Amino acid sequence: MNPVCTRWVAVLAGVLTCLATAGLGRWQLQRADDKLSAAALMQRRATEAAWTAADWPCASADRQASVDLPVDRPAQLRGRWLGDRTVFLDNRPMDGSSGFIVLTPLRLSHGPCQGQVLLVQRGWVPRDVRDRQRLPAWQDSDAEVSVPGRVAQQPSRTYAIGDEALPDARLHRVIRQNADAAFWQAWLGQAPLAGALLQTDDERPSGVALLRHWTAPDAGVGKHQAYAAQWFALSAIAAGLTLWFQFLRPLYRARARALAQPDPSRP
Repeated sequence: MNPVCTRWVAVLAGVLTCLATAGLGRWQLQRADDKLSAAALMQRRATEAAWTAADWPCASADRQASVDLPVDRPAQLRGRWLGDRTVFLDNRPMDGSSGFIVLTPLRLSHGPCQGQVLLVQRGWVPRDVRDRQRLPAWQDSDAEVSVPGRVAQQPSRTYAIGDEALPDARLHRVIRQNADAAFWQAWLGQAPLAGALLQTDDERPSGVALLRHWTAPDAGVGKHQAYAAQWFALSAIAAGLTLWFQFLRPLYRARARALAQPDPSRP
């Protein structure tokens, strides 16, 4: 490849690098704006009246895509825990510690969805460092409870490799990476309602302290802004290096060579 082609290939690579890194910076700023918008929406909805069982749509989770839920709106539901159907969602850190998110079905006792089941994300418990499969023991009351919380689009989900086997319904409480509609159909014998309740009060099973340091919608805004600054800095560096090595330095060298050559018109 001749020097001219090499130079313009380098220029093209520099321009593409500038555009790619600048685009990544804009993407990080957009993510920060999305989180700020979600936080503002949560603040507005926090002032609205709490949802009750009379407001919750009776569509099942397998039709959730068509259900418009007011995510982060306060809610207050009454029902009875299905404690023996509790699921422990694995690999869910909180405050820098490894543990489980506790997910228990609540059978609603009021409203048009009476008798149907809603999933309640109750809180977080640490993992036993000596026995990773050991679960905290508690006994949920059979009495009707009132559970305050926030509306969620779905329970916590995390990345998982491969499909998990369906549970043995004869067991009581299981550990899962995720719990999808097929799991709940096998585990409960029915599909739960769309959405979930993110519990926020101090109600807890006997002898078990549940943490509820749920991530705020605006969490990580500073991180995204810092990433954006890094990408924009890389874009500026790529632009500066391309300008210097492909245009300015060759120009300075050409001028230096011209000045170093003797003037034939001078004796």
